[in-house]
Amino acid sequence: MASLAATACTSSSTNRPPTDSVTTSTRTLTSSAASAPINTGPTTAATASSCPLIATQTVAGDVGMRLERVTVLRSGGKVVGCRIYALQNSPLHESEHLPPANQPVIEIRITKYPSALAAHNAFVKAADAGSNPQQATIHGTTGVCFQTAFYSKDAGADWACAWSVGTTSVLLRTVVTSPALNAILVARAIHLPS
Repeated sequence: MASLAATACTSSSTNRPPTDSVTTSTRTLTSSAASAPINTGPTTAATASSCPLIATQTVAGDVGMRLERVTVLRSGGKVVGCRIYALQNSPLHESEHLPPANQPVIEIRITKYPSALAAHNAFVKAADAGSNPQQATIHGTTGVCFQTAFYSKDAGADWACAWSVGTTSVLLRTVVTSPALNAILVARAIHLPS
C-alpha cells in the first residue's frame, strides 16, 4: 500500500514538448475626463416667471400642489434646470401640507456628458443610490424612477426619475411620495433644450 501511494505521487518523465499556456487578464481603465460631466462653469439660480423646461400648471396638476415661485438654473449661459416651489404665506399652505419656502416641489437638473454612454451611466448611478427602482418610458427611452431623500420630512420616500437622451442626462426630483406615476408624468412633460 505504501508503494502505491508513492507511485501515485511520482511523476513519470516523458519527452513531450512543453504545452503553450495563455494568460488572460482584464483591465478596466477609467478616466474621469471620459465619464465626468462637461464643465460649463458655476450654476446660478434666478427667480423667473416660468420654467423653460416645463409648464408650471402641468407640474401643479401632476403633483397636486399649488405652486408659486420658479427659479431657473443656468450654467455657461444655458438653462441646466429649474426649481418650482409651493404656495407660501396663504391659509392654503397649512391646510394642504405644502413644503416650506426653501424646499422645491420639483427640481430638474440637466447635465451634458462627453458621450451617450457617460450620460447613461450617470443616470443609472443616480438611480442606484435610491430605492424601489421602476423602469419608465420617458421621451422614447427607458428611464428609471426611484425613491430618494429630497424633502427631509419625507424620510427618503420622495420619487425621482432619471434618464438620458444622447449625451444629456436628466434628473427630476419631487416631493411626491405616492404614487410614482405622478413623478413619471412630470418627467414626460419636460422639454429638453436643443
